[in-house]
This record gives sequence, structure tokens and C-alpha cells, in this order.
Amino acid sequence: LPAVEEIATPGPARHFPQAKGLLPMPVGGRIVTKYDESDLAGHKKGIVIETRPEAAVISPFDGQIAFAGPFRHYGLLLIIDHGDGYHTLLAGMGSIDGTVGQLLLAGEPVGQMKKSSKERPKLYMELRNNGAPIDPVPWLMAENRKVSG
Repeated sequence: LPAVEEIATPGPARHFPQAKGLLPMPVGGRIVTKYDESDLAGHKKGIVIETRPEAAVISPFDGQIAFAGPFRHYGLLLIIDHGDGYHTLLAGMGSIDGTVGQLLLAGEPVGQMKKSSKERPKLYMELRNNGAPIDPVPWLMAENRKVSG
């Protein structure tokens, strides 16, 4: 039989680099602007996901909220620190449900998209490694990698 200490010790923490290809999209929808692509708003170092009004936005991986609030022309910005030098930036939400320092689990709701009747709302997602933007698409689950537009 294993020692009591071995039973009580939690397993190893999940590390972000091991999640490549396994992340859920932070919101249901379709990718309309690819990484490193320009659109009317400028050059994108992330992806833009078109979704439905008031859609729930989730944390794609365990982490801690590093920033939550209005930021420059991005509107509401949420930055999640996943450890190992990785961060997810999410912008374009109508509301953020969380505060700086809050711990998050993968799939936990972190906000809601805007209520819009004119056009479908868009969520901007940027993934960073040690401060440098990286393409988030290879990190998403295979069924979420389709890009349209």
C-alpha cells in the first residue's frame, strides 16, 4: 500500500506548454481574422472570433487574472497569467466577471460579450510567451482551428 503522504499529495500541476493543441476557444464562434493579418482596425498579433451577442467568455486554461478593466482603445481587457511566461489577452467583451489576483480554472466563465443588434460581436484573443505575441491557433483544439473570412 502507498504511504499516506503519497495519497494526500496532489499530482503535478498542469503546465501551459503541455496544453498545445488542447485549448478550447474562449468563446463559441468562428475565427474571422487570423494571426498577423491586417484588417480595418490595423495589424493583428492575435485572432478575432466572431460570436453571438451576450455569449459567455471562458478562461482557456488555468491561471490568475493579471489585469481586468478598460485599456486604451481596446475597451475592456482581460489578461490571464498561465505561468511559465504565458498570458492570454482577451478584448472586446461587454463585461468582465473577475478581479485582479483571482485564480481561474480552464473553462471558468470570465466575462460576457456585448449585447448587439446591428452586428455580431467580436472577441480579440492574443497569446503571449515571455511578452512576445505567438499564434494562438496551433494551441486551440483541432475542431476550433477553422478560419473563415
